[in-house]
Amino acid sequence: MNIKNKVIFTGLLGLLSASVLLVGCGQKDTRGDAEPVAQVEVIRGEGTGVFADIGIPAASLFDFDKAELKEDGKAVIEAARKTLGPELTDAYLVLIVGHTDISGDANHNMALSLKRAESVADYLISTGTDADKIRVIGRGPNAPIASNETREGRMQNRRVDILVIAEVRALDTLLFPSVALFARDSADLTQQGKAMLEENRKAAIDLLSRATFVGIVGHTDDKWDSEYNMTLSKQRASSVRDYLVSKGHDASKMVTTGMGETTPVASNKTRAGRAQNRRVEILILGRTKE
Repeated sequence: MNIKNKVIFTGLLGLLSASVLLVGCGQKDTRGDAEPVAQVEVIRGEGTGVFADIGIPAASLFDFDKAELKEDGKAVIEAARKTLGPELTDAYLVLIVGHTDISGDANHNMALSLKRAESVADYLISTGTDADKIRVIGRGPNAPIASNETREGRMQNRRVDILVIAEVRALDTLLFPSVALFARDSADLTQQGKAMLEENRKAAIDLLSRATFVGIVGHTDDKWDSEYNMTLSKQRASSVRDYLVSKGHDASKMVTTGMGETTPVASNKTRAGRAQNRRVEILILGRTKE
């Protein structure tokens, strides 16, 4: 098994300006505060996050058409873990992607690819990997690396990829203040929020289409109860995901996460800081390059 160090796809390639886009906003998620003007940030990935991309043939991990890890499969994962060393422990994100060939029913393939990725994730978590760092997607036959016209190609396409991303700043990011998308304490996109998402979606459509992974993460400030904040952040992330899917983007690439108040980027003691912390981030991992 060869582990190839690669550099994360580095940016929006001119699709979007890396400067801040100023957007006037009528809705104000203020909870009693006067709100600063809403801003959408387009943050270019710095390309400094090196990750390991490990592709493991499904036959090494699972019996035919099964999703339960074989004992031999666990040994294969352990060999990969030892080679990675601290990268797996220190990573910002561990993305596990299941794949199939085109044989058989499409819905079955999608479900099987996801279950196999989940089995690998469960094993990694049971043996010490931080569950909060793991994201799982099943792509079915949608991302082949070889021709499905040959037996050898189909065997290559039946695989589980483990991608270890070193740091969040390596990922391209579209950062939306919650006030720009939602009314106060709501997870329903406003008409203005839909228009803003649409404008930025169109500008980044090529990047989104070629992405390996799209992570949509909701955040709040520390106002109100932490459980309420967590629920609201999850619901808002899901609303953004649903909008993108409604416009034709591939749901199998997307994972939504709610972080609630747990990852502030500014002080919650000031109005401006709380406004910064109420946000939805769309994190984009582009197709890897040799």
